[in-house]
Amino acid sequence: MSAISPTRPDIVAFMVLAATALGVPSLPPPKDIFNFSGDDAALADEKLRLAIQGKKSATTSWPVPDPLYWGPGDLSVILDGQGRPGAVMRTVSFVQCLFRDVEEEFALAEAEGDYKSYHDGHVWFYNEVQEARKPAGERGVFGDESLVLCERFEVIYPVWRDKEKADDN
Repeated sequence: MSAISPTRPDIVAFMVLAATALGVPSLPPPKDIFNFSGDDAALADEKLRLAIQGKKSATTSWPVPDPLYWGPGDLSVILDGQGRPGAVMRTVSFVQCLFRDVEEEFALAEAEGDYKSYHDGHVWFYNEVQEARKPAGERGVFGDESLVLCERFEVIYPVWRDKEKADDN
């Protein structure tokens, strides 16, 4: 389950705003609430922007949650670098595979440069950032043999033109 409650008031309000903008009576609560890039606020904001623009449509998770608490068709909220709701995404598909077997087309959909940049960036992030936060006895080692979850998604709110209008105000 997500570390952030879907009943947090700003998340609830954001989902109401999204439903109104999408012309539907309501949306189900998000199954996951997260930001891209952990504690790096600027990077989280940049990846959120790329997702809203449709340039980022994939993300890799490690370790793979067991059990998975969301799946294709479920909604998630992407937070900005300050922890505020920034977008609603719908999971399109999942593939579990060893990191070495991630397809180049998927890696490019993460909008992190070429395949080598994707690969090296994930090895660095998972080993040097994510695992470094854990106590020494609980750290894992991420590499080519690690099982990852490759998730494709689509941002359903805001659409890029709405975000541009909001940024102009």
